[in-house]
Amino acid sequence: MLELLKFLLEKLDFLSIAEAVRKRGNRRAAARLHLILVQSYEILELYSILLEELQAALESHEVVCERHRFHLNPSHVSSLLARQSSNLAVMETLTHDLLDELRMIDNEFAEAYRRLMPGKFGILFDAEWLLASGRLPLAETEPSAFPASTDGAYRTLWFTPDPPKEDRRELEKYLYGWNGREKTVLDVNIHDGDAFFEAVREYFRTEDPEGRLKDLKKATEDYREVLLSTFTTQDLLADISKVRRHCGMLP
Repeated sequence: MLELLKFLLEKLDFLSIAEAVRKRGNRRAAARLHLILVQSYEILELYSILLEELQAALESHEVVCERHRFHLNPSHVSSLLARQSSNLAVMETLTHDLLDELRMIDNEFAEAYRRLMPGKFGILFDAEWLLASGRLPLAETEPSAFPASTDGAYRTLWFTPDPPKEDRRELEKYLYGWNGREKTVLDVNIHDGDAFFEAVREYFRTEDPEGRLKDLKKATEDYREVLLSTFTTQDLLADISKVRRHCGMLP
């Protein structure tokens, strides 16, 4: 998901969009552009916390009398994931509303978004649902594959207070929606012992989330520079309270 957000910030021509918005004096669209930056910072902060907690779990993990001991509270992680789901829901609303604004300003911007996200208008919804259910999606792929990995497999880390009692195979059938095709689902629960820690190690080893987080921070700062070089503070903040209320954000 880090790669998906970086893809969005890097591939959309926000400089041209910002200039077009400024020339037309559309302060509501300017506020949306600013709040996309605010949400990006929120998402970055939560991802930093999540990665730190997963690293701490790996470093503290030991097996004593066939019991796994480690420093990680699944209820706390699940609450962080639920909060991240809310952050993505706001980001999705802001992006879609901005898309509607762009249709009025210059439809070419809207078409550019469509080309970047073909058939994926609600692309963040997949991630929102997984996060809200206490699952961290592990795929770091572009929109064409997300939320699957490049090999077509769907992978998550699942955080629950107690070992799940449901039939795991039945749950996995509906975990990623249904399109009439069988899916390879690798949904690893925190109570799965060695399998969980191997999945976490594999995530850090193959997906390099810390490196991707660093890249996303840079893309976010580049986006911030675009806003600061294009708008005045008054342009960005004049209608921000109205847009916040519309998106269900705290004042």
